[in-house]
Amino acid sequence: MEAVWFVIVWGMLAVYTVLDGFDFGAGILHRFVARTDEERRTVFAAIGPVWDGNEVWLIAAAGVLFLAFPRVYSAAFSGFYLALMIVLWLLILRGIAIESRSRQENPLWQEFWDTTFALASALLA
Repeated sequence: MEAVWFVIVWGMLAVYTVLDGFDFGAGILHRFVARTDEERRTVFAAIGPVWDGNEVWLIAAAGVLFLAFPRVYSAAFSGFYLALMIVLWLLILRGIAIESRSRQENPLWQEFWDTTFALASALLA
């Protein structure tokens, strides 16, 4: 039974990596590829409808890991606490940047959120 749960957790993490990898790539490259505000809006429009749905796979994988392998979960989260907190805060910051950029009309704030999105995506990747 452990092998089945392992495959399920592994599959969830693989799906998250593939789906959110597109968002990471868009975040890292949008500062270099999209030169105008319209091009940057196009990049955000491409990932906008799906970015938060992709992160559900990560949350579900953590929940299944806790359900199926509580000792592994406790060892991983106690041993890698700092690293996992950094990842969590970067994911939160990236989400805030995606949502806040479209609500700002001031070019200075848009530039700030673009930079925040690019840095958070690069550090997460």
